[in-house]
Amino acid sequence: MDNRKDGFIVIAATMCFGVFSKVTVRVPYMAWGYFDQFFLLSLLWWFLYTGALYVAIREYTQNIDSYSRVFGQAAIFGAAATLLKTGIDAITEMFVRQSGNTMISIFVMELVLLLFGCAVMVFLFYFVAKQSISSWKPSLNLYAGIMGGTLALYVGIVFYYLFKLDWALEKYSGAVAEVGEEQARLNLSTKFARESAGIGMVVYVIIFITMWLALRKNSEKRRSS
Repeated sequence: MDNRKDGFIVIAATMCFGVFSKVTVRVPYMAWGYFDQFFLLSLLWWFLYTGALYVAIREYTQNIDSYSRVFGQAAIFGAAATLLKTGIDAITEMFVRQSGNTMISIFVMELVLLLFGCAVMVFLFYFVAKQSISSWKPSLNLYAGIMGGTLALYVGIVFYYLFKLDWALEKYSGAVAEVGEEQARLNLSTKFARESAGIGMVVYVIIFITMWLALRKNSEKRRSS
């Protein structure tokens, strides 16, 4: 069995997750109380993605006696992970609902998305693959640099749009006065959030793939030590 198959699965699944999410829902986030097609599509993408991660970790451990059984277990894991993500999103919704700034709301949603996706991967390596990931290896510096740099770039872009929002509100103060500052802020932040949605998708695709490869690299180093 090709011991790199798990990497191919994760790369393909992550790219599909990112592209399909961007095209259909922009951010795969289950907004509690809005049980529409976006909610259902977000459920579907998380279910398929976390299920694919489970299949990938089983490929990594080379512990597959029956694919039908593994797919069944992947469906159970995907359903459980998606249910947990739905609960986390419901809690997140309570904090971002009153922000009045769509850019901040989207940033928080995508940050939660990143943390949850990485946590799922750590869970799979620690509890399914039975790998210890407590120590740091110098070979992981590259992966940490990629993830840190990507996240820093994204945070910088968010701050740029927030600065642009304040600048636009001040420059077009006359138009703002006609609709009200609160409504104008909401309208502009929604516009800028849509502009930056593609950037957020690229960020979590890069970070998820890099995170998996880093966990894999750490496990390989531990096996050989």
